[in-house]
Amino acid sequence: MHVYCFSHFSDNNGFVRGIASLGINYGQIGNNLPQPENVLDLLISLKLTKARIYDTNPQILSAFANSSVELIVTVENQMLASLIDPQQALQWVSTRIQPYVPATRITGISVGNEVFTDDDTALLAYLVPAVVNIHGALAQLGLDGYIKVSTSNSLAVLSESFPPSAGTFNTEVSGVMSQFLHFLSSTESPFWINAYPYFAYKDKPDDVPLDYVLFKPNSGMDDPFTKLHYDNMLYAQPGPTSERNYGLFQPDCTMAYNVGLSSLSSPSSSTLSNPSSSTLSSPSSTSSASISLASSATKDANTESMAVYWMVVCLLTFQVLIRRAY
Repeated sequence: MHVYCFSHFSDNNGFVRGIASLGINYGQIGNNLPQPENVLDLLISLKLTKARIYDTNPQILSAFANSSVELIVTVENQMLASLIDPQQALQWVSTRIQPYVPATRITGISVGNEVFTDDDTALLAYLVPAVVNIHGALAQLGLDGYIKVSTSNSLAVLSESFPPSAGTFNTEVSGVMSQFLHFLSSTESPFWINAYPYFAYKDKPDDVPLDYVLFKPNSGMDDPFTKLHYDNMLYAQPGPTSERNYGLFQPDCTMAYNVGLSSLSSPSSSTLSNPSSSTLSSPSSTSSASISLASSATKDANTESMAVYWMVVCLLTFQVLIRRAY
């Protein structure tokens, strides 16, 4: 599991001003995983209100019904080719999404994961038609006002990421990216991105202060062109990225690495009730972002070493990512 934070922006420049809520990236690769009901209890005990899963597992969607936890679900990459057919997209939404709402609070659908940088380059041609068709199916079923459609991207889609003001998309994907951004703009949907500041630190540990990576007090850096000041690497996000997945919790739901979540739970948290919901509510009109923290440190490493290996997954809104795209 990865932990991510939802933050709200209070100005038009896309700067994160505060953490609104916390969530979990709920991975399911393993043969001894806890039951979805136990995972939900864990989230509630930690006061986490959002989660992302990498498919549409019906057991999870059913288990999370009538709870306060919002879900982002994922269309697997291998399904994109079939979804360029509008009828197939309608069938997918009708069978994978519609039966579970509004009881299960599905607020987003990621159509594929890191498609722009996937080794299977044929997927790229399917992405925008699949995204458009999934959104069209939601609209046909009256769900488009409650569920946003996008795709999760690797920062490798950027040919330049430092300084932040120089950020540009790779020319190899610019054509499809332009179509995709047009869709996001027309539907006011978020641009989701997976960002891992640790890997930038790992490549240049002598040049990047550790406190700058770990959100600790530091002198930060200034963009030489915009003169904007960045006090942590997540906001500036220089350097290469890589996909990694590590768990913060053991199969029995005990904590593997303490990244501060224990302080979120209270003695009475296990008795929290799950409020039921019989109506759909529209996503907040306030722009939001999410940040994921996960650890790849070994259990016998000291606290500082574990912190060094934290990784961050950031889902930034469309407004933040593309304000320099044109």
